[in-house]
Amino acid sequence: MQVNADLRPILGPQLVRLDPMRVKQLQDPQVYEAIDSLAKLSAHCLQLRTPLTTCEKLINSDSTLYLSWKYDEEEKVSRLLGFAKVGRKKLFLYDSQMQTYEGEILCLLDFYVHFSTQRQGVGKQILDYMFAQEHTEPFQLALDNPSVTLLGFMSQKYGLVKPVWQNTNFVVFDELFQSLSAENGTEKPAPDGWRRPMTPRRLGTGATDTRWLQHAVSGHQSKGNAMAAPVDADMTPQGALSNRAHQAKARKAHILSSKPLW
Repeated sequence: MQVNADLRPILGPQLVRLDPMRVKQLQDPQVYEAIDSLAKLSAHCLQLRTPLTTCEKLINSDSTLYLSWKYDEEEKVSRLLGFAKVGRKKLFLYDSQMQTYEGEILCLLDFYVHFSTQRQGVGKQILDYMFAQEHTEPFQLALDNPSVTLLGFMSQKYGLVKPVWQNTNFVVFDELFQSLSAENGTEKPAPDGWRRPMTPRRLGTGATDTRWLQHAVSGHQSKGNAMAAPVDADMTPQGALSNRAHQAKARKAHILSSKPLW
């Protein structure tokens, strides 16, 4: 996404962390418009009607935007290459053995690299910078309704091949639960912000918890039943668009055909 100006005095380094206060302090319509335009491309790839990310939403939220950009000395223009939006949310999770957990976890809410710079390492640079700033390991990240392409990216770049889908459409990885498992017969303490319930969380009177759990694991055709299966995805830009479009159609078909949870 091109901006006909030198953004170095405004954004600083080529990898920049923009929290709500920093976004508000930018006070530059060109930067706001460029970020919003890049977010619209992300929404288009996911077949969404409205973008998940805008500068206005960022200012009024507790999410953080990690932005990659560069300045072209020859053409005297700045280009936004990609971004990742993250935020901490309290989630109720099941592992692959149906054990329950709940706690605050860092979530990847929106992630996009401009099609002109894909497959050049920009996406991994953004996430590596984000992990360093947030003091988080890749397996500790939750993905909000990820595409097949994003799951393939996490598998290829970080070796995370066992996604566990949750009923909320978030995805976490099996390594997250392994990090909490017992060693030498002694259970590891839960990390900061987490607690492990002794019994599964029930909904309402408790009569619907089993149906809710089964729906979370196997109810979506686009997710499949084998949660531990490695992800094999077409990582080309054309394949990314095709995978996202197919997933959106499958999700829409499921929503229209599925029964209510209660």
